[in-house]
Amino acid sequence: MPEVSVFLAITAEEEAATAIFHALRKRKYDHADKLKGWDHRYKAGVYPFLRLIGDVLSPPEGSLPLTLYFDEEDKAKADILRIRMPISVKDGLQFYLIPEPPLGLVSTGPDGKVRDYAKEVRSVASEKGIESIYKYIKGLANERNKMLYATDSSLPKVEDASAAYKRHSGAALLNLIIYLLIEPHKKQSLPQEALDAYLRILNRIEENET
Repeated sequence: MPEVSVFLAITAEEEAATAIFHALRKRKYDHADKLKGWDHRYKAGVYPFLRLIGDVLSPPEGSLPLTLYFDEEDKAKADILRIRMPISVKDGLQFYLIPEPPLGLVSTGPDGKVRDYAKEVRSVASEKGIESIYKYIKGLANERNKMLYATDSSLPKVEDASAAYKRHSGAALLNLIIYLLIEPHKKQSLPQEALDAYLRILNRIEENET
């Protein structure tokens, strides 16, 4: 049944999101204890939030590309995922700019103030045709329930299993990449800012239900 493969991909996505939650708690990020690992909305919302905040943070067109890599020459840290940006070539050697830690960045707006990621994520979502990010996340969480539970009239069914599998397996991969950029390091500024914005969004969902 193709539905089984899709359900397993959804499960992989959620488990990878849970790994991020554990990493945030382990590194003692503020308010990380408010992430509800048992609530499927919290786990299902991670991937779309990361995609949206990625759009918010995307560098201007023409900027130098960012790449992920493992530094195999540094045996002590060969298993730590890093970010690098090629900046120049000299005497046949490529030189890179490597932020350390990889997400230890503080983003500010043109006014010099710290950016409101929750507001910017909502703006990007609106541009993509997502009228309510809160309803969108709730809908994604409900996908899992539709896959897991039969109704009185039918068994779970996926119209396009290939597309659904690709989407959820890709989500699991992105979640794991973010986990690897967080877990080995002490508290970094960008994950903290993103966490604060994410909790604001999830809190809004719960407020609308009470």
